[in-house]
Amino acid sequence: MKTRVLSAIVMFAILGVCVFVSPITRVLLIAFCAILSIIEMWNALRRMRIKLETIPLVAYVVLHMLFCLFEAQAPLLISLYGFIVLLTLCICIVRNEAKSAIGTLFVLNYPLLLYAFITWILLQKDWQLPVATAAFGTWLCDSFALFGGKLLGKHKLCPKVSPNKTIEGSICGALFSLLGGVAAWYLLKGSMAVSLAEAMVTALIASTMGQFGDLAASLIKRAAGLKDYSKIIPGHGGMMDRADSLLFAIPTGWFCYHIFSLFR
Repeated sequence: MKTRVLSAIVMFAILGVCVFVSPITRVLLIAFCAILSIIEMWNALRRMRIKLETIPLVAYVVLHMLFCLFEAQAPLLISLYGFIVLLTLCICIVRNEAKSAIGTLFVLNYPLLLYAFITWILLQKDWQLPVATAAFGTWLCDSFALFGGKLLGKHKLCPKVSPNKTIEGSICGALFSLLGGVAAWYLLKGSMAVSLAEAMVTALIASTMGQFGDLAASLIKRAAGLKDYSKIIPGHGGMMDRADSLLFAIPTGWFCYHIFSLFR
């Protein structure tokens, strides 16, 4: 537990520095996380006898990072994604590797496309409130789902995917995620025109999607016969073990706030 707490403190310190220093550090942070995730997914899929073509995956991360830093517009970013899909298929056709094509295109979409979306979000003018709402809601949800599951848990949520998660714990975490929306709104309400109710609903939806993100990562991990994606973060496992919930929650938070803005 001591190792886990110390690792968490270090992670939050690094996250805080990278996120708030400059747009460049935000992009570099996400690129670093994405590269580590490629390595971990490569190892997980290799155990299922699925080979990845790493060149197009790394190329996508690097080029998307550069395009975002130079403020490329959405059509160019979409074109880059399409080009990487074509490059992947060309490589796999030449090598006659059908499984490799399927595995590489899967990783291109999960987790890399989600990392790419988060990179884009972090460079927008109104990124603070959606990201904070999703992050606070997800962290509170994860923590209280664990406590709630230990105290009240009786019914398994997805026993074959994540045997320790319970329905009661999930509900408990979702309810406490509302406090994340409240905290984010009071801290950053001046950065975006949203109501407290919208912030709370966004936190609830984003944290719920975060729970699905956790289960999605666990689904692959269990299929590969892994307890953790890696041991790069002492006491926490790998990058995918830590980023899984936020990969779903942050895009959801952004989406919710901008959907609400359409109806004002």
